[in-house]
Amino acid sequence: MTRRLNRISIPIDFDSTDSGYSSLQSLFPFLLKQIQKGNNLIQTCQPFTPHKTTLCLQAKRFSSWPVRPTWNEIKCKSHSDWLKISPCDIGKNKKMFIRYKSNSYVGGFGIYLLMMMAGEITLEKHKEFVKLLQTFSNIIIHNEEVDWFHLKEYV
Repeated sequence: MTRRLNRISIPIDFDSTDSGYSSLQSLFPFLLKQIQKGNNLIQTCQPFTPHKTTLCLQAKRFSSWPVRPTWNEIKCKSHSDWLKISPCDIGKNKKMFIRYKSNSYVGGFGIYLLMMMAGEITLEKHKEFVKLLQTFSNIIIHNEEVDWFHLKEYV
């Protein structure tokens, strides 16, 4: 694990038996420190693959999402009550929406990590998420346009 101010990189293996769950748990101290500093949005520094990879994350202060649809207004194929995936009525890139909304305290990938810390995202739920994630090739987490946590195929 390497750290640089508001950035962190960790090796993660989404193909492992826990689908990288324990690796993501190692990010909890980073998340809490960034939230304390007011850096509420956690996003990727570079695209990553949904297999064995290095996940580079950065934290930044962010307060205004220009698009704030309700969950029902996100017109993508429903996979379950908490996951929607392409095809979607908006945008060209393949995407996945997760039913966790960013706010002024935590956003982007940070909300997913916070839900893991809270026990809302269990190992089984995480494995469901990763199974869908593995239908993508290269992924980015930007989360500056829509307040729901989402990932996009990097093209």
